Amino acid sequence: MKLIIPTLLTLALTVSVSAVEPVKAVASSDRATSTSKLASDMRSMLSSVVDIQRAGFYNNKTGIKEATKKLVSRLDTLLTTDPTTYLPDNQVNDVAFAKKRERMIKLYADDLIASIDANDMDEAMENYNQILRQCTSCHSRIRQREWK
Repeated sequence: MKLIIPTLLTLALTVSVSAVEPVKAVASSDRATSTSKLASDMRSMLSSVVDIQRAGFYNNKTGIKEATKKLVSRLDTLLTTDPTTYLPDNQVNDVAFAKKRERMIKLYADDLIASIDANDMDEAMENYNQILRQCTSCHSRIRQREWK
């Protein structure tokens, strides 16, 4: 059961990241570039989440730590991208929610690495689940229209 829930959460996250939403007309090329970077970083974060899970299946502690560090390195895009370039007008205020999710992912990622270093795989699994919950929470909120 412990492996089924993270697998289902990963699948839900994959679907939400892969969903194609039309991009708003963007006034400047800087905004288009930042949106493109955000999309690229989101795909990289998804890849990292999948890599963490794959490494966990094979008890590859080094792989878990490397994938977790890769995930954290891409999170800063959430703070530096103008949300008006990718969020509908009625959701631009969700930025604070997304930024809190970003901080929580960093917290759980740090805890995940500490759990791996302490050889506490149960706690590592719980931290991984929390990372997935943060990602899924944000994506489900931002993509509300697509879930209905």
